[in-house]
Amino acid sequence: MGWADHYRRRDALDAVLRDARRDPSAPLIVDPDVFSSLHELLLALDHRWQNKLTARMEAAALDGPVDEHRVTAELAADEPVLRAVLDAHLSLGSYRAVGMTP
Repeated sequence: MGWADHYRRRDALDAVLRDARRDPSAPLIVDPDVFSSLHELLLALDHRWQNKLTARMEAAALDGPVDEHRVTAELAADEPVLRAVLDAHLSLGSYRAVGMTP
């Protein structure tokens, strides 16, 4: 993936999250020029969540033992739409089926 593709994916994810502010449980609009399916879109959203969570966990670890629940809760408070979209569109069983984590 080149930079142009990276920015198109980033912009498409941002648009999905902007639209989801009104109702995170509403059907998500998949841009077929960027994502081949809803599943691919959800994987990309989860990837965004995991990147943010990993960065926060690593930063917290610099100060000593990490309270994973606190760090996760802080991220959810800072990214409420992203967390709500993932929670609304993926059941716990779905997360496990595709190797994602809630």
